[in-house]
Amino acid sequence: MRTIAILLIALCSVLSFGQTKNEGEVLLDEVQPDDTHCAGETIKVNAKVQGDLIVAGGNLFVNDSILGDLTAAGGELFLNGYIADDARMAVGRVVVDSEIGDDLVIFGGEVILTENAIVQGNLRCFAGNIEMNGKVIGKLDIKGTDILINGTVKETSKIVGEDISIGSNAQFHKDVKYWNSHGEIDFSTTLINSRAQWNEELEADASQLSLISYGTRSLKLWGGYILSAFLAILFLHTLFRNTFTNAAEGLEGNWLKSFGFGLIYLVGIPLAVIMALLVAIGIPLSLFITAIFIFSLLFGHYIASLMMVYYFKHKKEKPWGFWSITLLALVCTVLLRLLTMIPWVGIVLSVIVLTITYGALTLTAFRTKKEQVKS
Repeated sequence: MRTIAILLIALCSVLSFGQTKNEGEVLLDEVQPDDTHCAGETIKVNAKVQGDLIVAGGNLFVNDSILGDLTAAGGELFLNGYIADDARMAVGRVVVDSEIGDDLVIFGGEVILTENAIVQGNLRCFAGNIEMNGKVIGKLDIKGTDILINGTVKETSKIVGEDISIGSNAQFHKDVKYWNSHGEIDFSTTLINSRAQWNEELEADASQLSLISYGTRSLKLWGGYILSAFLAILFLHTLFRNTFTNAAEGLEGNWLKSFGFGLIYLVGIPLAVIMALLVAIGIPLSLFITAIFIFSLLFGHYIASLMMVYYFKHKKEKPWGFWSITLLALVCTVLLRLLTMIPWVGIVLSVIVLTITYGALTLTAFRTKKEQVKS
């Protein structure tokens, strides 16, 4: 498993061709008296936010206190300020060097909690590489590839990973259940009046780290799926609302044309990759294109949902705002996920929706480039 955010950023490099607005760097250096949400390539929060903070961007720096919740999606996040309530994030790489007043939920590629990190609630983490050197007052529930625990956990722990390492400074004050691909591991003196149990049943959780299967294997996982879908939609919508607006307007009366261009995208990209692989100099390019193509398929439901909501908004002239569209897109995402669970018919309909969506985005990208050339 790798990171949700890295996949999103790679996908956004495709969508950015049709984007007409780039907010660049956002600097918050004055006290924010209420809830705040912003997006940009780089975001620096250097002043107190007296409500919730929602941010999306490439590089995120939170250097002052947030008196509400923190919701973040992006490439890299450096969390140096106090968070009074919950923190939820989907990022490529995150470094937590501060105190979280309640629960911390992370979807990421690389997650580092320093020695100064304190989570007053529970820590839930789904990531590639995880390094926990701080203190968790609540429960620990982490799943990843390479995991290092070298901090303190006050309540029960559940750890699932391909390779788990226990540092000399680790302390577990309640029982630990774990699964490691290499079998049982030595917790040595890190258990404080507690015990560690290797649980073979947790191996199923390791297989559920897949982005494709996540959210469909059991009802219990739907909560996590909806959260990750919300963060993904929020990220895409915040940064690329102009793209979806333009694509939805261009879709009017161009359904067949969009479907045709979508087929070219879905069939032509694999053919282009094969052609590039035949030329030695084209191997790096082919690998990049392959990654973008796979990412676009993995996150196609999020993009298609936003497209459907924007098209309906344009068609019916609905006065929907940012949050209304985001939540409606989340509902559409869940419906599309359920649709794919219907044998044959559901999958075919889902493919048709994705084809039209990417066809409309491709047409928008072409129109944007033509306008830029003319100007």
